[in-house]
Amino acid sequence: MSAANPEPSRLRGLLLVAGREIRVRGLSKANIVSLIVTVVIVGALAALPTLIGGDDGDEKIGLAGANAAAMQAQLDAMGGFDITVYGTAAEAEQAVEDETVEAAVADGSLYSRDGVGNELETRLDAAWQAAGVQTNLANAGLSDQEIAGALTVKPLEFVTLESGGVTGPLDYFTGLVISIIMFMMLMTPVQYIAMGVVEEKSSRIVEILLTSLKPWQLLGGKVIGLGVISLVNLVAMVAVGLGVSAATGMLSDLPPGTASAAVSTVGWWLIAFALFGTLAGGVGSLVSRQEESGSVLTPLIMSLTVSYIGAIFLLNAPTSTFAEILSLVPPFSAIAMPTRMAIADVPAWQIGLSAGLLALAAAGALALGAQLYKRSVLFTGSRLKLSEALRRAA
Repeated sequence: MSAANPEPSRLRGLLLVAGREIRVRGLSKANIVSLIVTVVIVGALAALPTLIGGDDGDEKIGLAGANAAAMQAQLDAMGGFDITVYGTAAEAEQAVEDETVEAAVADGSLYSRDGVGNELETRLDAAWQAAGVQTNLANAGLSDQEIAGALTVKPLEFVTLESGGVTGPLDYFTGLVISIIMFMMLMTPVQYIAMGVVEEKSSRIVEILLTSLKPWQLLGGKVIGLGVISLVNLVAMVAVGLGVSAATGMLSDLPPGTASAAVSTVGWWLIAFALFGTLAGGVGSLVSRQEESGSVLTPLIMSLTVSYIGAIFLLNAPTSTFAEILSLVPPFSAIAMPTRMAIADVPAWQIGLSAGLLALAAAGALALGAQLYKRSVLFTGSRLKLSEALRRAA
C-alpha cells in the first residue's frame, strides 16, 4: 500500500506550489487591476473600427423623376440608404436645402449642399446608370423577367497569381491586435517566473522549500500557477474582444478565419508558454540577485521581440515565403502563425507542422529548463554560466 503513496504526494506538492502562486500573484490587487485595465483596452481596440468609422447609419437620399422607382430598387439592393421619394425635382431639391436628406437624384441631376464623398457619388451614379438601363429596357417592351435576365451578370471570379498582402486595413488591424496580445501575454509571465525564482533563491526560501519538495515540483508549480493566471487573463481578453466585435456588428466583417484564429490563440499560447516559461525558470536559477536577472533573460526577451517584429512584417505579406518560414520555425511561430491565421487562409498541413515543431521545441525547453533549475537553484554567489550549470552534478 505504501508504494502507491508517492505519486499522489508528488502531484500534491506540485499543486500546492501552483496554488500558492495563484493566491499570491493571481489574487493580488496589482494583477486584478492590470486585468481590468487590459480587458478595457482590448474592448476599446475591438470597438475602434466602429468608432473611427463614424455614424454607420443609412445615407438619407431623396429621389424624384421618371426613374425614381427603378433607382430606389437599385439602392435598396445595394443597402445602406434611407430613401424618400418626392413628387417633383423641386421638392427633392428643397429637401436637400432643408437638410432633410443628404443628397437627391432627380431627372438626371444630383443635388447636394456642398458636394458628396467619392464613395457615395460612385454608388449613386452606378444606381442611376442601372436604373436608366432598366427603364430603357422596359420602354423597349421587355417583360420584368426578361429585364431581370438581361441585367443579371455573373460576378468576376478573383484569381490571385502572385503572393499578395493584406486585403484591407481591418485585416491588418485584426492581425496586429492578436500579435500584441500574444507578445504581452508571453513577455509578462516569463519575466515574473524568472524574478520569482531569483527572489526565492536570494532570500534562501528555496532551501527551505526543497526540504519537502522536489526541484521539478517547485519549478513546475510556479510555471503552472502563473500559467493559470495568464490563461485566465488571455481567455478574458479573447472573450471580450470577440464579444465587443459581435456587439458592434464588426464580427461578420472580419476576415473569415478571425474568430477561429482568436480562439486557437489560446492553444498556441499554451505551447509557447511552456517553452518560454520553463526556460525562464531555468535561466533565472543561474543568478542570485534581481539586478542580474536581466542579463540571463536577454536571449528570451530578444527571441520574443524578434517574433513580434516578424509578425508585424508578416501582416504586409501573409502569403509570402518569408511569412511561411516565420510561421513554421519555433519559437517565432508562436506569434507568427496565429497572426497569419487571422488574416489569411493557411494550409492545414502548415498549421499542423507548425504546431508539431513548436510542441517539440517546448518539450526540449522543458527538459533543459528543468535541468538548469535542478542543478543551479541551490548555487549561491556570482552568476553561474550555462555550460557550468549543465556540467554540475544533478
